[in-house]
Amino acid sequence: MSITKDQFINELLDVKKVLVTYIKNPIQEIKRLPDWQWPKLILVQAAFTAVCGALAGLLEEKILFSVIAGLISMPFITLVTTAVSSLFFYYCFQIFADKTVSFRQMFTVVFFANIPHFIFQIASGYLPPVILVGLAFTALLLVVGFVEHFQIQKRLVIRIIAGLYAIFFVIWIVGRINSSKFENSWGGSDIKIEAPEVHLGQ
Repeated sequence: MSITKDQFINELLDVKKVLVTYIKNPIQEIKRLPDWQWPKLILVQAAFTAVCGALAGLLEEKILFSVIAGLISMPFITLVTTAVSSLFFYYCFQIFADKTVSFRQMFTVVFFANIPHFIFQIASGYLPPVILVGLAFTALLLVVGFVEHFQIQKRLVIRIIAGLYAIFFVIWIVGRINSSKFENSWGGSDIKIEAPEVHLGQ
């Protein structure tokens, strides 16, 4: 089914309105998310994360390569991680809360809850710890979103989200330590290679 130019413009304006309103007050807006169908939902996430990836690339040293890589890799990676996260929570609530929810609605909540994370990730290459701040906002929004949309027991949701955040925090710290050790091992090693003398004419 094709859409006219006016319909396309109206769709863009609707998406812009929803995202701007959400970013201004995410804690309140996570409670009343739009009921987008799969094509629109996936396209909006892909476009939004592509822009975030490109902006993150502008802060890198190799700007052109980083911007192009961000435009291509960021949408794919985030779509996969959002889908996997949604599946995890979908089955998690079936097991621990004995509740089956709409997977599309779950995907919507997970995507919108991750918007602060996507935004903060823009500066993560320049200031790595900022990614933890973005994830903390995402964790808070997931708790509010799951409780409001699926009526899951708040205590259970907090335990699950807090556990996941703690795991990611430990993994991030270990990763930073290992990365620092690796950089020091290369940067701190003074390897001198002496070349033999060459005498012209001999």
